[in-house]
Amino acid sequence: MRTLATWGTGLLRLAFFALMAVGTWMLFEASTSYVELGQEHPFFLEKLPLARPQLWLTALYVHVPAALFSLPACLVLLSNSVRKRLPRAHRWLGRVTGGVVLLAVVPSGLYLAFFAQGGLITTLGFWLTGLIAFGAMVKSIQAARARDFKAHRRFSTHVAAQLSVAVFSRLLLVGAEQIELYSAWVYIAALWFPVIACAVVAELLTGSRSRSRSKGARYEEVVAGPALDAVH
Repeated sequence: MRTLATWGTGLLRLAFFALMAVGTWMLFEASTSYVELGQEHPFFLEKLPLARPQLWLTALYVHVPAALFSLPACLVLLSNSVRKRLPRAHRWLGRVTGGVVLLAVVPSGLYLAFFAQGGLITTLGFWLTGLIAFGAMVKSIQAARARDFKAHRRFSTHVAAQLSVAVFSRLLLVGAEQIELYSAWVYIAALWFPVIACAVVAELLTGSRSRSRSKGARYEEVVAGPALDAVH
């Protein structure tokens, strides 16, 4: 039974990473048109009139590449193999990713949220996912500096979960289009459901229930500590 559970967990992890890869590629392909069309892009035109159109475009050009970098980076950082075999690379990638999320992804996303389709309820959804990601990243960095690797992994998982909201939301919208389901509430649901679901799943996987460990497990973490990542 234990072997079967291990195989099942491995398959779920593989399916998740495959889904993230496909979703990230879809977002990348959809984003190239922003550069090609600029102010002629339909996504920009539907936001008009804007008081500061250049500021909105700048925020978009900051947010999209920063987010496309940060999600794959977070998934790499959560890899046990990378953390154990390449601790120096893990540390430096963690520092860069933390800076990108805190200084680029979240601030630009919070600004763009004011202009999101769906009105206030959509804006609040984007703000919720952004603030969760920001707070979790701060906590993740603090935990790494304190060498509390259990908490570091927990909060890093929350960051990755919220960054993956864009992928899940995109996939839900594509699915809705395939069945010709068009509504403002579909757009709202495609945002809010992933935000809440990703937060719940991340907490179930790494939260309070997963903290109960044997003395042997605690000893292994202490021994492995110096080889793991600390953000200084």
